[in-house]
Amino acid sequence: MHIISQVHSRACLLIEMATVSEPKRKTCSYSFHREPLTSLIELGSFVTDDRLKSFVGQYGDILTVLKTVVDPVPLQTLLQFYDPELRCFTFQDYQLAPTLEEYSILMNVPVQHQTPFLDVPKEVDFRLIARALRMSVKEVGENWKPYGEVVGLPLKFLLRVARDEAEKGNWEVFHAQLAALIYGIILFPSMPNFVDHAAISIFIRGNPVPTLLADTYYAIHSRHGKGGAIRCCLPLLFRWFMSLLPVSGPFVDTQSTLKWTQRVMSLTSYDIRWQSYRMDVKNVIMSCGKFRNVPLVGTKGCINYNPVLSLRQLGFVMSRRPLEAEIVESVYFEKRTDPVRLEQIGRAWRFVEAKDGSVLGKKFAIAMPDYTDWVKKRVETLLLPYDRMEPLQEQPPLVLADSVPAEHYKQALMKSRRLREKEQDVQMELYKAKADKLHLAHQLREVQGEDASRVRSRKRSYEEMESMLDTEHRECLRLQRAEINHQKKIRDLEKQLKDKDIQLKKEMELRQKSEDYLGGEVLELRRQLKEKITPLPECSECSLLIDQCHYLKTLIPEDHKVVSISLLLSFFPVSVVLLLLQVAIFSERVRLFECLRNEHLMIADQRPHRYSTRLNHQRNMDQVQAELAEMRANMAQFMNMMQGVVQGQEELRALAQRLEAMIPPVHRAPPVGVPVHENAAVTVLVDDCAVSDELKGIRISKQPLAAETVNVRATCAPVF
Repeated sequence: MHIISQVHSRACLLIEMATVSEPKRKTCSYSFHREPLTSLIELGSFVTDDRLKSFVGQYGDILTVLKTVVDPVPLQTLLQFYDPELRCFTFQDYQLAPTLEEYSILMNVPVQHQTPFLDVPKEVDFRLIARALRMSVKEVGENWKPYGEVVGLPLKFLLRVARDEAEKGNWEVFHAQLAALIYGIILFPSMPNFVDHAAISIFIRGNPVPTLLADTYYAIHSRHGKGGAIRCCLPLLFRWFMSLLPVSGPFVDTQSTLKWTQRVMSLTSYDIRWQSYRMDVKNVIMSCGKFRNVPLVGTKGCINYNPVLSLRQLGFVMSRRPLEAEIVESVYFEKRTDPVRLEQIGRAWRFVEAKDGSVLGKKFAIAMPDYTDWVKKRVETLLLPYDRMEPLQEQPPLVLADSVPAEHYKQALMKSRRLREKEQDVQMELYKAKADKLHLAHQLREVQGEDASRVRSRKRSYEEMESMLDTEHRECLRLQRAEINHQKKIRDLEKQLKDKDIQLKKEMELRQKSEDYLGGEVLELRRQLKEKITPLPECSECSLLIDQCHYLKTLIPEDHKVVSISLLLSFFPVSVVLLLLQVAIFSERVRLFECLRNEHLMIADQRPHRYSTRLNHQRNMDQVQAELAEMRANMAQFMNMMQGVVQGQEELRALAQRLEAMIPPVHRAPPVGVPVHENAAVTVLVDDCAVSDELKGIRISKQPLAAETVNVRATCAPVF
């Protein structure tokens, strides 16, 4: 009864303390920037279940870190409890601090007891980077770029290369490039959309856990009391914090009614899931070299953390308060400001001191009153950021160690521990069942989404094929219509060509008939010419006339184109002049006949073209008709001329007969060298002039003789 009364009084005291307003520490506002990870998550989906085991075995469970959705409210609440002197988060009666072992378990990457990443090399070894990323040295060198104060590879380039390797099926190369992308964007973020040299160097070394923990502590410590952006691996920090909080009970049930700050302030050490990972940590890194705690080297700076404050998280008993030497602030500086100290930390990591259960004791995951009292006193000094809250669930009775025997106390603790472990096991199984349910539901949604997307893609492909077929069908119809039109045009052209051939054939027949008709007319004209031409006398007189003509030609100058009859009468008698006129008329007839014959041949040779051209645009029938009309006109002119010649010949003959009958012959001496015919007549002189009235009626080609020719005086010839 005495013990129960003491417990009741203690509980009442806690309730009274919860209602009393206490001073609070100042809070800060932090921001948690995270790059858009859509393209990176899409690449992670290429790692299917059959290849996941190989990927995790080689690079750890970094895909889970990639897919972790970070809620900034829990992290905002957590950072308000940070204790900068102890490098931990101090709550009402317990402390939490991330450890190397917990990060190693969360990432499924072992911690190597060797010198961690210190700094990037001064000279870039492109061959080493190309071998790690499975690329060519040229490709790495061409895309290696500076970004602010760092150098590295752009995210866009690495995404394109990794996507190409996935499409080719080079899965080992793709896994290496995907892991390097996660290292540069998620685990060790530096610049937006950029994988810097430090992240690539850590990826090559293959010992990321110490650097991850160092970046976490350094980012939180450097922004404590100032606020601002926290740049570290936020998904890993979020997973670590959420793994320690209850997964069932009032804490989960009140998430829609209470704020995160109120829910966290209502937690006690009894509510925290100590050793929540069911891990069997045998060795814990407690110190390095001459340092009593663990110095950490990050990408930006160095800081130490105190593993002695986190033993309860690993399942061990917090039997006492930590010593001053174990929690002293030994390291905190920016790397570039103290390279000597950096080398000292690197040498210290060559001598890692790890303790096992034989030194740390059995795993009860409890805290002794000495440690609990020390934490409460630390809270009174440090202050809490929010008001105290009553516990959401029933707390176990407060049993003082000095009021009961130690054996009973230990047995009660063991029994309570087993019950709590059993409860945690049940809660873990329930949590796993819920997680499996959510995972299955997520997979179902993914499958449904994939099916829906597949159906949509097929529908789009079918629509595209249908549209393509419609287009091809319309094109075929258009081609068919065009072919029908072309065939119709060809038939029309063939018909026109056939009509043209028939028309041309008819024209050729008409032309042939015209040529035959013209040939007959030419023959008729030749016959008529033969009949109308007076033959020359077949006697010696002809020879004499020919000689006289030759002689006459010698007398006529070459430049005289027309010889007057008066000139002829001055040399020859009238009969000779009449004979010469007959010869001239005969020559004119022959010349006209030759011209007509040549014209007929020319007309016969000018055949029409078979097809019309621009040079021969006149219709063939019109041309033939024009030629026939011209030929008829020439024939009419020729006939008129021939009639005039005949008429003139008859008039000359009649005139000659009258002259011979009326005028007696006068003997004159012919010119020297000119033969004189015995029957040659001479011109009768009237007053020393020739009779001109008789010559006026003579016509040649229906043209009368010129007056100057008729009225010319006759020249007297010598008479024998």
